[in-house]
Amino acid sequence: MNDEYPTDDIDLLSSPVTLPNGVVIHNRLVKAAMEEGLAGGLPGRRHRRLYRRWGRGGWGVVLTGNVQVDAAQPATPHDLRIYDSPHTVPLFHELHESLLADAPEPKPLTLVQLNHAGMQSSATYSLTRAPWVPSVGPTSGRPSVGRGLMAWVIERTLWPVAARAVTNPAEWCEIAGKFVDAATAVEDAGWGGVQVHAAHGYLLAEYLSPLTNPHPRPLPGVPERIPVRLHLLWLILTGIHAATERRFVKALKINCSDFVSGGLDEDAAAAVIREIVSWRLVDIFEVSGGTYGNPAFAEMGREALFAHFTRALLPTLPPAPEGPAIMLTGGLHDRSLIARCIRSRAADLAGIGRPAALFPELPVRVLLNRALGPEKARVAPYSIPGSEFYRRLLGGGKSSRPGRERNGVVARRDDGIKLVGAGVSTVWHEWQMARIGRGEDPDVRLDFLRGALTNTLWHDILGGGPRWWFRRWMGTD
Repeated sequence: MNDEYPTDDIDLLSSPVTLPNGVVIHNRLVKAAMEEGLAGGLPGRRHRRLYRRWGRGGWGVVLTGNVQVDAAQPATPHDLRIYDSPHTVPLFHELHESLLADAPEPKPLTLVQLNHAGMQSSATYSLTRAPWVPSVGPTSGRPSVGRGLMAWVIERTLWPVAARAVTNPAEWCEIAGKFVDAATAVEDAGWGGVQVHAAHGYLLAEYLSPLTNPHPRPLPGVPERIPVRLHLLWLILTGIHAATERRFVKALKINCSDFVSGGLDEDAAAAVIREIVSWRLVDIFEVSGGTYGNPAFAEMGREALFAHFTRALLPTLPPAPEGPAIMLTGGLHDRSLIARCIRSRAADLAGIGRPAALFPELPVRVLLNRALGPEKARVAPYSIPGSEFYRRLLGGGKSSRPGRERNGVVARRDDGIKLVGAGVSTVWHEWQMARIGRGEDPDVRLDFLRGALTNTLWHDILGGGPRWWFRRWMGTD
């Protein structure tokens, strides 16, 4: 046990973290970024209801879901977007005010996650451009979701045309400028900072990966000492640093591994993180992993998904506030487990995603609640009713089918498209957030078929019927 930490788990989780820019986070619990499952574009009433619930929860940090810096290149139709519009700043300001309206003192740090979907932007799913208009990336091609006929069909349906390779350095500089412009809009709207999303196979992760950017080219305005694969991130981070106040928090989300052959591996990721830390431009690092082809970030049932990586990495970095605070997300649903991760220097901050869709007030009601002992201060394992059948029906395979035994180890069989398997769980949790946005409570017993009919068909496609049409017309939705 590390003597510098409180011996009581609640005291530890409630202890503050000071960032390099002097901002103090009042506890270690972070509502991690999740796509909200609501109508995309600019935030509306349902977003404000949802974020108001999270604001009550006693989180140290609240992160938004994906907010796309290029409105024509989102990942899904549910993504919030930054527009060159006079409505952008006021509506993001209203969302921020709703988040803090009922938040207990001290208020949480509020961060907007900025992203560009890159090659993973689907014209046919997001419906923000014609199907023949390609996504963009460092190379031409389609994201791979697996092997076999079903994978081929999914790839050609989501991406009818291959991505267009960006070869002009001026266009890369323009993309960097979109991140900077988005950050200044977020600051004007009153938020405490931004998180730049460079993980999960989106554009910035594609630029970092040897698989999707095998021959990176130098970009103008970047010092020669900066590794060429990091030029785009350098332009974005230095641009945001120059355009915003010092106390405006700059966070970065990055993969510890792409978990695909030829992609970014753990050794390369550790070197990338150490290099970026040396720039002294980042206040918080979040470690994640995976891409659409292998969405490790979306796995359920595993504890502390990437702790092995951060536990080896943190001793090589200056501790906060001399260096950035390290945030670990994935599988941290238990008070005791979170405390062990912090004491073992696997993390400074604990990111909690999907449980926050079911329990938006998780910190105050469970993790920091002294009325609950250690055995109850956790999110009990739960399953999604009906999900196994629909995972197999849609080509995602069976989640726990054993494979062959090799060298005494029984491997889990990879018999499906991992994006589909992860997508079933992702969509179900989005339905829970959509329920909160409509003023309803989450429903852990929601059957997958009933969720598809009531949320996707009735509310998303048909708009909820005459009652909800009337409420929107009256401005009360």
